[in-house]
Amino acid sequence: MTQFKASPFRLARWLVALTVAWVPTLAAARVPIDALVGYGEIRGPVISKDGVHLAAIRREAVGDVLILADLKTGDIKPVHVARADQNMQLGFVRFKGNGRLVFSFSQRIHVVPGSGGVKKTEIVEDGFINVGRVYSSNLDGSDLISLYDPSSQQGYPRTVSTRVVSLLEQSETDVLIVAPKAGGSELWKVNVRDGKREIVDRGQDNTFNWVVDSDGVPVLRQDVIAGGKGFMWSRRARGEQDWKEVVRFRGAEGANSGPTFVGEGPTDKPGQAFVLARKDGDDTSGLYRYDTNTGTYLETLQTVAGHDVTDSLINPYNNKLLAACWLAYRVACEPKDAAFGRQWTALNRALGDKVNVQLTSIGGADMDQWIVQTNGPKDLGTYYLFDLKAKRLEVLFQQRPTVAEADLPDEQVLDYTTSDGQKQWGYLWTPPGVTDIKNLPTVIVPHGGPEGRDIWGFDPMATTLASQGYAVFQPNFRGGGGFGRKFVEAGHGQWGERMQEDVADATRNLIAQGITDPKRVCIFGWSYGGYVAMTASFKNKDLFKCAVAGAGVSDLVEMQRWVRDGTTNKKEVISGGGSGAQSMTYKYWLQAIGDPEKVRDRLISNSAARNAASVGMPPLLIHGDKDQTVPIEQSQLMQRAMEKAGKPVRLLAVKDTDHYFTPIQGPAWKTILTEATAFIGQNIGPGVEPAK
Repeated sequence: MTQFKASPFRLARWLVALTVAWVPTLAAARVPIDALVGYGEIRGPVISKDGVHLAAIRREAVGDVLILADLKTGDIKPVHVARADQNMQLGFVRFKGNGRLVFSFSQRIHVVPGSGGVKKTEIVEDGFINVGRVYSSNLDGSDLISLYDPSSQQGYPRTVSTRVVSLLEQSETDVLIVAPKAGGSELWKVNVRDGKREIVDRGQDNTFNWVVDSDGVPVLRQDVIAGGKGFMWSRRARGEQDWKEVVRFRGAEGANSGPTFVGEGPTDKPGQAFVLARKDGDDTSGLYRYDTNTGTYLETLQTVAGHDVTDSLINPYNNKLLAACWLAYRVACEPKDAAFGRQWTALNRALGDKVNVQLTSIGGADMDQWIVQTNGPKDLGTYYLFDLKAKRLEVLFQQRPTVAEADLPDEQVLDYTTSDGQKQWGYLWTPPGVTDIKNLPTVIVPHGGPEGRDIWGFDPMATTLASQGYAVFQPNFRGGGGFGRKFVEAGHGQWGERMQEDVADATRNLIAQGITDPKRVCIFGWSYGGYVAMTASFKNKDLFKCAVAGAGVSDLVEMQRWVRDGTTNKKEVISGGGSGAQSMTYKYWLQAIGDPEKVRDRLISNSAARNAASVGMPPLLIHGDKDQTVPIEQSQLMQRAMEKAGKPVRLLAVKDTDHYFTPIQGPAWKTILTEATAFIGQNIGPGVEPAK
């Protein structure tokens, strides 16, 4: 990390009285794919407690630049930079009081087999990890202090990360951080002005998280169960030393959207915490006030039929609950404070129902300055300053300002009924300027996970394909997360079967409604979506003309063998894997997919690499060569099976790329999306031309 000085530049902004100003609508043009991947221009803006300054992370050619803006004059000055040529990036920035900044940066490090030095709870071989550090400085960047450095411990690996547990907003100088150490992690209270620290609590070898109450006293703790078998939450009564177990998640219970207990943060009273929990046999998770002294739920704050509550908005300066949030068709928040609710309702009314609205920072002498972020199909991320007293919205930054609204696709929610009679829905994207939604070339994009879900607004795959002239449908199929355990468990044991049929039924519905040209439809998925695409190549060849399978599983039996012990059926050691028969990951795969010792024939019948002779369309396989979630060997197995069957196939191995869509891998994702779009065009023709 370096510091530098440069000529200040002005904050580009304009004022609107509860009205949003947008780029004028012009004739649509194709959005360059590289404009939709990689880093946005601005991220993570926060406002100081006195409302005078704003800090944010700006992406420039040199890398991530921490900037400071004066909200009265509009002047912006660079403070710190994380260099891109050193694989560094800034993680977050916060104000500590009005005169200090607390921020993190991470470095992407390539870890190879036998190199050692990786935290024992992390299984990483021949892949990448992000090593994080936390710093503080004055607003001008001077007096830079490291809050934790593992090199101070003899022989301790530098690949260990730290993170902030609490900014302790009631304190002018102190923050709480996790300090991994030989013999067990510690919770440190660190003075951001001089770096002096005191140990607040000592954890075990596998302790990785604490939650504190309103006095900064640790009241909840999270530990990994030895060997990665799961994790547990514990509580501690104030004034006591011993921790008491609250809940323990083993195996599949701890993976993806299993039974939930998550400490959200302190309430306004000592000895309490806000928690997200799925309790008393409830199907969905809710938000609760929890007594950490007695282990009882004091108050139900929010539950929603058919949806897991996923977030809470809490005023960090007084720990007052402002709202509870969940993912419906769009992000939904229910106000819990009357004054907040009036302002929140007015704000959402002004911004309209085509965007998600999220509160990201609060400041000002009377907490009357908010920073909010919006996101939608025609909004790739916009930050606003909302002045509650003046009832005024200020557009601060757009994350991707080079992309015009007219060039972006439209999105709507579309219902469909499955072949077994269940009501489902999904997101339908239509190309820019298209008003007659009929007989369109279409790409079906199933989500990953499978316990993930699609979210309203910008999606790198859907937005890219739709902006290139294709209709895109993201089906909400059984097995996805966020809708309660019954919906998740309806997908267990249904890989290649009921979940696959949900996706196929969605496609048939689009054809029946006349939206999709039945002769021009392909499927493109990543991760679990890649499995769906590969499986569709032999199970749904009556529907699709091509399949693009990204980071997909081609052989369910061999994938489980890899997760268990890192070997193929020939006992060849392949990269990563080896989580162990008792690991959380392996237990999840057994439950979600099926035990190869019990249902081997079913798993084989639903594995594309075992059914290559039946493949009825050209597949494009795409895989990162450093993927540690689904190894590239899964795509290589499919490639060899297709070649043996005498059928055309192509594998695009993307160098130095892991499983996830992250900004630092922007160039890789430009390649992935460019190649996928070109392949789809070769098989079903070009997308609809932009309106003139």
